[in-house]
Amino acid sequence: MAVGRDQFTKGIVRDMYAYSLESYPQVAPVYTELFEGFDSQGAFEQSTSAIGVGQLDVKPEGEPIAYQNAMEGFTVQGRNDTFAAGIEFTMENVMDMTPTKITNMVTTFASKYTEKYIVSKEEYYSDFFNKGGFTAGHDIFNGSVPGNTDASGDLAYDGEPFINLSDNLRPAHPSGTDTYYNGLALSLTETNIQTAYELMTLTNAVDARGDKMSIQPDVLLIHPSLKWQADKLMGSPLQVGSAQNDPNTVQSLLRVIPWRYLDTATFWAIGKAKSGIKAYNRMPLTFDFFRDEDTKGFKANVVARWGGEVNDFRYWVGSNAPTS
Repeated sequence: MAVGRDQFTKGIVRDMYAYSLESYPQVAPVYTELFEGFDSQGAFEQSTSAIGVGQLDVKPEGEPIAYQNAMEGFTVQGRNDTFAAGIEFTMENVMDMTPTKITNMVTTFASKYTEKYIVSKEEYYSDFFNKGGFTAGHDIFNGSVPGNTDASGDLAYDGEPFINLSDNLRPAHPSGTDTYYNGLALSLTETNIQTAYELMTLTNAVDARGDKMSIQPDVLLIHPSLKWQADKLMGSPLQVGSAQNDPNTVQSLLRVIPWRYLDTATFWAIGKAKSGIKAYNRMPLTFDFFRDEDTKGFKANVVARWGGEVNDFRYWVGSNAPTS
């Protein structure tokens, strides 16, 4: 029995998914270690935080409870973008192929675009750090979609860069005083890691009401060129570069994560993994293979949708992030 056109194209699509799944383990993405995953249901995601309650006060016997005012925090908005690629084959290309050649074609297309899908996501999510210090912001932080504008534009949810320096302070809540920053311009050393650690766990570890909160970083994100220095700092029991045999106070403090897609060779950051930044999953990698009735040729394509957001600066401190 002859294989019909629909059977042929559907069979190709099935093979594409099979080879795609086989190729996934070959590429290990980094963004999934840093960003909280979130299954998005629309063109954009928007949330407004309710500022937490304050601490409990002593209530003297017979006295009324002291009630607190309800407060609203910043509105966070992020958008999903559509990403796609495709390749075209003439009718003659496909008709003249042996079954083996068709299989090879499917294998190559599916595996290569699966790899490119992961690379594209790595490029996308690394830009939250690559562009995070831009004082004018960047489009990746703009959650605007047709019919719904992100009030913070190209900046983070609070109208400041994701990674802001001490000369460009941010508030903890919409009506608060500009007090906080999470950007440094320091090299990767034991002392400077201590500075970043204290900035995150002490200075910035307050909620919108100004109450103390607990934040504990667990990762050291670095450009790969800093790997050897980072490994020494996290692995050595003694101070690196010192002959005094003093203990290395940051040994094993953080898990080192080199990221090939960071642009700045001197950039490093400490953070709480999967906190403060979110990766949207809107549409998984989807394959299609069909006949173009005008040319009688065949087209194969891949489409996916994803996005992201910054929702809390407190969980990251970055150093040497470019400002433009």
